[in-house]
Amino acid sequence: EYVATTYGLGFVDDEQKAPEDGEFDYREMILRDYNKFITADANGDQFLSVDEMEAFIHPEEFHHTKDLAIQESMNDLDRNKDGYISVDEYISDLLADEEDEHVNKPEWIELERKQFLSHRDINGDGGVDIHELREWLHPNGVPPALAEAKHLISLSDKDKDGLLTSDEIVENFRVFVGSQATDYGRMLHNEL
Repeated sequence: EYVATTYGLGFVDDEQKAPEDGEFDYREMILRDYNKFITADANGDQFLSVDEMEAFIHPEEFHHTKDLAIQESMNDLDRNKDGYISVDEYISDLLADEEDEHVNKPEWIELERKQFLSHRDINGDGGVDIHELREWLHPNGVPPALAEAKHLISLSDKDKDGLLTSDEIVENFRVFVGSQATDYGRMLHNEL
């Protein structure tokens, strides 16, 4: 039902042929959702209860789906598939919604680069492995939304008073556009 409703397609299996030129290939997205469904279906009955549906929609928030969410994040960010997220892959992801990736590197990108090297790459080897990514996404058990909110404030709070003014938000709008917490960049891109 989910595949038909979400993608307007039947179940995708190994026998399904690749789409024609110009057609979008939904197979990877459907396989990803299928794996998330199976993982969220805690009792294995092939149906999702309300609690299981919540784990399907927000896998990062539930113990039994958290590892899948971390692996999905690694797959998304590790563009060269070497098992590590480099600082360049990280910055490239932040700039993914930018129309011109050759813009002068604004201050927030340099702050993100420093943040990556000093806080994300815990062992200092130049990349984030799956263990460092787990700590990044779930630092000391802190909910991801709270961790991201603190991160946004630390990057944008110029007078370091712990509060954001409308001017600080406007001056640092790119920080918010690139944030997973606000998802504003993706929403704005979809609106355009």
